[in-house]
Amino acid sequence: MQFSFVLIDDSDNSTTTLEAIKNYEAFLCVAICTTKEEGINKVIKLKPNIVFLSIGNTLISQSNSFSLLSELHEYLVDLPSIIVLSNTKEAAYEAYQRGVSCYLVQPINEIDLQKCLMRYQKTHKSLASKISIKSNGDYHFVNPNDIIYLKADSNTTDFYLKNGKIISAFKTLKHYEQLLPFYFFRIHHSYLINIEYVSRINLGKCNCYLDNNEIILPFSRTYKDNINAILVRIS
Repeated sequence: MQFSFVLIDDSDNSTTTLEAIKNYEAFLCVAICTTKEEGINKVIKLKPNIVFLSIGNTLISQSNSFSLLSELHEYLVDLPSIIVLSNTKEAAYEAYQRGVSCYLVQPINEIDLQKCLMRYQKTHKSLASKISIKSNGDYHFVNPNDIIYLKADSNTTDFYLKNGKIISAFKTLKHYEQLLPFYFFRIHHSYLINIEYVSRINLGKCNCYLDNNEIILPFSRTYKDNINAILVRIS
């Protein structure tokens, strides 16, 4: 099981923080933001499980950071868990008063981070194990982990599975993009991929290789942010 997270951090510690979190394979970075506005937009769009929020730095001041939490309350019914990052312990009391899950002092202590993430894993439930795909009155129940990629074809969607089977469903790719777990990324108007099967990305040719390079799909620059998120994960 994996959990998605967004890192909102403009400090000099951001790279170190990201590297520390990446040591825990259950947590997948889907976006890195350096401004409050960018952070809000990414959280609304990507709906991550966790937001790592750095406060009290040069661009994201303490008051500005906490106002971000208030704004997210306006737009989202279910807020992600917030883990606050700060250079000092001074704002810890206010942070917990605002309902954050954890407060970590930067640079992050490895044991403190491990305890924080283990506590999160213990208290949160697993993702749904299967997705229902309707095709001509025939219902297929498929584990998302067995889906390599999806291809749009007019108003239908083809599912390409690990076992070589192809299932056609009479709903749009956009419908399944909203339904599938966060580790499915749109890389093209016609393609939605499971990043667990990515084996190579060629930026020059704009190609994404899946399943040990057996499958080659093009990606468009429209989805550059998604490609960057994949690169962060696999590199």
